[in-house]
Amino acid sequence: MDSFALLRQLRIQASDIKDQLWIQNFLTAHWWFVAITIAASYIIWWKFVDKRRVIEILLFGSYIAVARVIFDDWGISSGRWTYTFDLLPVGFSLFLNDLTVVPLFLMLVYQYSPDWKTFLVWLLIVQGIISFAVLPLLSYLGILKIYNWTYYGSFIFMMITATVMRAIMLFGLSLQKESRVNHPISSPSTLVSQPAMKPMETNDDGKEGH
Repeated sequence: MDSFALLRQLRIQASDIKDQLWIQNFLTAHWWFVAITIAASYIIWWKFVDKRRVIEILLFGSYIAVARVIFDDWGISSGRWTYTFDLLPVGFSLFLNDLTVVPLFLMLVYQYSPDWKTFLVWLLIVQGIISFAVLPLLSYLGILKIYNWTYYGSFIFMMITATVMRAIMLFGLSLQKESRVNHPISSPSTLVSQPAMKPMETNDDGKEGH
């Protein structure tokens, strides 16, 4: 059996095992803990998010989520950690951290930080809570199992990632602002109200004047 066929076979076996584990854990206390945590995180985020900037904030959160998914995929694939409870039986082991808790709360950090100093202070506090309180709690409950990694490593990764993503966002927003200043878009109503050509003058008898 070649290497790719062996890898595919192992992945199928791993998927079957995960499906069996999900059936065993479905509606258990741990499953409800994950479900309630996810729901509560979205409720808190929706309550406090600035609806006027929601697209911008969601874009920042998407950057964080993508980075987290790549990071977690690397950690799980290399055997450094794994999640034992899935919300859904479709391979969403990363949903609790990567697509919920971390991006949602870092989006609020981004929203409430008008400058770099404020951002770094809030990032230090929030990511510190996630790395040194939430992750140990998940590990204590058996939802997260760490084999060859440290909470400090996750903390450093997210501090760097969030800082880089904010820099990218600010750069993109500055480009957008500069483009709008240098290339203003005419209002559609203004374009419609302007006549295509000056109408010809007419005499009192209705004939065209010259």
